[in-house]
Amino acid sequence: MNFVYPNILYLLLLLIIPIIIHLFNFRRYKKLYFSSLQFIKKVEKETNATKNLRHYLVLACRMLAFAALILAFAQPYIPTSTQSKSYENLIPIYLDNSYSMSAKGSNGDLLNQAKTTVQQIADAYPKGQRYILVSNALAGTEHRIITRSELEDKLADISLSPISRKITNPLESIKEYLSSIAYSGNLHYYVISDFQNQDLQDTDARIDTTAQYSFLQLEPQIKRNLYIDSIWFDQPFQRVNMNNSLNIRVHNTGNEKLTNIELLLNVGGNRRQSLIDLEPNNNTVVKMNYTDKSSGTKVGTVEVIDQNLYFDNSFHFAYNVEESINVLVINDENSTSFPALVYATDDFYTVQESLVGQLKSNELNEASLIVLNEINAISSGLQTQLNQLAANGVHILIIPSPNFEAKSYNNLMSSFQLPLYRETSAQEIRIGKISSELSFFTGMFDENVDNIRMPPLKKYISSSIYNNSNYNLLIQYENAMPLMVEQANGKNVYALYSAIHPDFNNFGKSALFSSLLLRVGERSQDQLPLSLTIGSSDSYRMRMPKNKESAVLLKQEEIEFIPEMTQNTGFTSISVRNAINNQSIKDGVYTILNGEQELSKLALNYNRYESEMNYATENEITSFFKNLDVKNINTKGISTLTDIQQLTLEKHSEFWRILLILALTFFLLEMLILIFWKV
Repeated sequence: MNFVYPNILYLLLLLIIPIIIHLFNFRRYKKLYFSSLQFIKKVEKETNATKNLRHYLVLACRMLAFAALILAFAQPYIPTSTQSKSYENLIPIYLDNSYSMSAKGSNGDLLNQAKTTVQQIADAYPKGQRYILVSNALAGTEHRIITRSELEDKLADISLSPISRKITNPLESIKEYLSSIAYSGNLHYYVISDFQNQDLQDTDARIDTTAQYSFLQLEPQIKRNLYIDSIWFDQPFQRVNMNNSLNIRVHNTGNEKLTNIELLLNVGGNRRQSLIDLEPNNNTVVKMNYTDKSSGTKVGTVEVIDQNLYFDNSFHFAYNVEESINVLVINDENSTSFPALVYATDDFYTVQESLVGQLKSNELNEASLIVLNEINAISSGLQTQLNQLAANGVHILIIPSPNFEAKSYNNLMSSFQLPLYRETSAQEIRIGKISSELSFFTGMFDENVDNIRMPPLKKYISSSIYNNSNYNLLIQYENAMPLMVEQANGKNVYALYSAIHPDFNNFGKSALFSSLLLRVGERSQDQLPLSLTIGSSDSYRMRMPKNKESAVLLKQEEIEFIPEMTQNTGFTSISVRNAINNQSIKDGVYTILNGEQELSKLALNYNRYESEMNYATENEITSFFKNLDVKNINTKGISTLTDIQQLTLEKHSEFWRILLILALTFFLLEMLILIFWKV
């Protein structure tokens, strides 16, 4: 037998008071006037036994009543088989505070309902019970054993977080902590979450399979959500006064069709509004058009109006509008002027030509696109510079000379992991296939590429593939050999397998050749993501100013943090995959700072991991944990908050209600004796 409030037992000492009262009350003398002393003795003798019995019964009833009342307030209980002593047991609680818990439930948002549930669970245990309370943060401060009062304090500090976890992640984390402190007592886990399907995917989780588990699933009243999951432009780049077609994918997860949903776009002062219809359990792509009137960095936000979940209503993005692209064409003595003429047709390109023997380092460093235009041989020094520039993000287009020197060319090609040049073939050949499905050709053709026909080429350059080749085949000859390839990794090195000199063939004068060069030019702008997802492994690559600090800072109003950075020659890759552990980081557009210098803008968005609102059933939850070899599962704990009173807590056997009833019974019995038993 244990007591919740053992100090109250000291009140049992007060039971001496009714004994004293009874003694004095039943020993008081009363004057009786009788004419005969013999009659008095007779009455006393007859009633003495009855008086004593009544006296002791009243005393016993009063003492038992007070004793039962004191014991009731002390709350005695007998622990269950899994709770030999309250202080030997530990109650780990996982409270899901991801953004999906902001949905509205029967009593406010789900997070507040979850907090109330934790409070109710704590109320069911003795005051001296010990707990562990973890949220999705899994911070080091959460990994400790706490008291009831500390539990309440920590509960008040938990708020909505962009961090989402597999259900098993917190359970594994708790197990690791308990192992580190060599805890060996009994455990009863409580898991409070909305239990989305995607949270029950980790079938290799290593959780404590010997502990007892109770689950409480909180579900929203409205299981529908509108959210924007991605955006993209039709064009691979943006220019001043060019029409931008922005594609926005909007999802409707509900079972009803929605009409006239408001979609808002705000970018660089351009405001657009559109009313859209959404089919049930489907998505639609909305196209919104606008024009940038100036160059520079542009920031924007797309928003869908939804009254259920809010965290995924907005999608932020940022991009750069270049004034011009610097193109360096490296010629040899007998090179044609075709490449320079193609780029000169568009004043967006600033074209500079240089002979390979008179090339200057500053010309290479200032170029965004370098065209090797039919040079006969590539020196080792030039190869080293080209490799370094390509690693820094500079785009390179290789057009071989009719008289190419195979060894020097192939040293460069192997460094880029592209097919090697073999020899010139005088066999007439046609273009066999254009891989229009690749992103290189997006928006390039208005008609089916299978219908494009060109005159046969008089000559071509054959190639060979080696084990380390890593490229995308853009265009191939009818014999399946490549005409044009792009580097698969960096996608900023391109190579033709045909010379363009008129004496070689007529490919250099074709419309296809001009289109290919212009597309390479378009893609030579920095192909940066419009945004990064907080917690994802994607990166934002940027060139660092020379002679500047290597560290950068991301800042948005009062929020600032140093992102994870990977240094490479000439550029820095920024990642926010670890930013998910920083509770202060919000979505929005951040300024990238290097010291006091503003380098660019970077948009961050929350993960749409929990936007679908697909919830697991009770059977699915039970089956998932049974497959992890968990044997003691409390399925009755899987319910809505309105049924929390029925949550099986495996509580100890309590007696305070019985004792309270006994106290009232003894008080009533005492009154009956005093009223109806007259002596």
